Amino acid sequence: MAVAATDLDNPHLDPAESFSYLRLVSADGHQFYLDRRIAYECDTFRKMVEQEGFKEGQLNEIKLPTITGKLLQKVIEYLYYKYKYTDAKTTIPDFPIDDDVVLDLLLVANYLNLY
Repeated sequence: MAVAATDLDNPHLDPAESFSYLRLVSADGHQFYLDRRIAYECDTFRKMVEQEGFKEGQLNEIKLPTITGKLLQKVIEYLYYKYKYTDAKTTIPDFPIDDDVVLDLLLVANYLNLY
């Protein structure tokens, strides 16, 4: 199902009307199904899906062979956080990160160009 880019950028779009998802697969085989609007908060994911020549755009699946399921889950939590609080008029709470994953998560964020 093709969804126009302008529809994905509209935060008031009813997701039930035109739900479009990507499947993210971690290094240890965990699969995450993610709304495209949330996935596109990561420019790397957006480019992989939208640019010609990338199989990810045809399959709606992004395999991440260097990122574990635990770290990918935290990345997805961050993408939801970023989507929710971008242009927020209220106080933005701190994003919680456990001490045991901070360094690994920093490497993953760098790899995915998350900022």
